[in-house]
Amino acid sequence: MSVAKFTVLSRWLSPLLIAAAALTVAGCAQEPRALDSAESSTDNFQKAKAAGVRPVAVGEFTSAESDWTVQTQYLKDNLIVELQGAGLLDPGAGAVVTGRLTDVKLEEKTGTVAARFTITQSGGRVVYDRELRATSSWGTVPDVRTEHSKVYRKLVGLLFTDPGFKNAVPR
Repeated sequence: MSVAKFTVLSRWLSPLLIAAAALTVAGCAQEPRALDSAESSTDNFQKAKAAGVRPVAVGEFTSAESDWTVQTQYLKDNLIVELQGAGLLDPGAGAVVTGRLTDVKLEEKTGTVAARFTITQSGGRVVYDRELRATSSWGTVPDVRTEHSKVYRKLVGLLFTDPGFKNAVPR
């Protein structure tokens, strides 16, 4: 192949190769799966009311993995929505619930979400610090995203029924 033909060929191929490489790299960066918007569930509303706790504030939520930003915010949003629905959210409360998402495994027919919840009283005294884990499985469903969302709601429900949570902020 002559130098002139190679030069023409490389000018034509270079942009295509660069575009192909960019698409390949972009395909490797996966966005977190979309979750349904956080909404109060009747089951968790009842659990929160039955817990017999006083209103709490919701503080910062973090995660063990840097790419779990969406999932961490989703967990926090679910907690806020459930507390609001039960009349137990007070941004000025003396007890603040914070969380750290420690595990997320959402697949086609199963899901696991775990988080460490901490409740701190005014003055900085920790009155609750526990990791909770929710696991669910389901058969073939038309919308897996809905099932994934249910796992987060189940985790929040576990917090509301945990005896330590009830003891941390009794009415």
